[in-house]
Amino acid sequence: MSESSKKQSGKSKFRIWSEFIPFWCLYKAMRGINLKVAYYLSRQLFKVLYLIDKRHRTRSIQHLLHSGVAHNQAEAKDMARKAYMNFSMLLVEIFKIDQLVEPDKINVLGNPETIALACKKEGNNTNAIIVTAHYGNWELAGSCWAQNFKIPMVSVFRRFGNPLIGKYILGSRESESHYSLPKDGSIKGLLKALREGKTIAILADQHANSKEGVETTFFGQPCRTHCSPALLHLKTGVPIIPELTRRCGNGFDFEFVVGEMIRYTPTGNKDLDILTVTQMYTSALEKLISEEPTQWMWAHRRWLNLNRGTYTPAPQPVDSLAK
Repeated sequence: MSESSKKQSGKSKFRIWSEFIPFWCLYKAMRGINLKVAYYLSRQLFKVLYLIDKRHRTRSIQHLLHSGVAHNQAEAKDMARKAYMNFSMLLVEIFKIDQLVEPDKINVLGNPETIALACKKEGNNTNAIIVTAHYGNWELAGSCWAQNFKIPMVSVFRRFGNPLIGKYILGSRESESHYSLPKDGSIKGLLKALREGKTIAILADQHANSKEGVETTFFGQPCRTHCSPALLHLKTGVPIIPELTRRCGNGFDFEFVVGEMIRYTPTGNKDLDILTVTQMYTSALEKLISEEPTQWMWAHRRWLNLNRGTYTPAPQPVDSLAK
């Protein structure tokens, strides 16, 4: 491990290795056993976690109620348990993904125009800005999308707290047709990729700070959403595709679900344009997530008016044409 990796993580060498060794043991164990057995063991682990992890359990239930997705406490608890089970399966799949994945078996459904222009398995597809979410198995979206639709892909990742663990996880994501850029300073690399005709993928469903995002509405509640996909779209004109990699059933079986392509003509009011486009893909992801909401990561603190202190709405940009 390099000294630069140690400095980036902010952890001592001892702590990095003390975290990595149990991870490595679990990684080797999962890769060495049958998928059904691995799923079963991971489900049992997450059943225990659901019981003892009060903070994330409570938060998931609160968020399901706050969003209106769950209509009562009992329904919220049931949906929170199902969300935990989805992540129990995802953990196994991260460890075994290269042993399991068959990109050509992942079907695509959703908006017909999007499929016709960007999702033809025979190729000749337009490149796009994929805006996706921590949903189903998002780890599949990179390499599998690139291999299915014959366009190289570049995605963005947040640096891992433990660089040794990060190296293993990133290794399972990347392929000859897909590579990742660290989130910090990624805009230039993403712009270059789009101008070279590549597709890019960005996770845009989590809370953004005031420097990285703009205030939008998600499931009827205020949140702050990353606006980099909007900036890239406005800069290049490359269309945005809202996309989820949705789990089908209880095994390693998935489908790409795509929404309507977003193509926006700038008005000249930059702030308003960024806000409008960001809200467009936020609403599109909401629509897709609502079809099967238990596959989304409900434990994340997404909203500004829940568990974040006093909320004051951000001033909205003025539309000069509306005056």
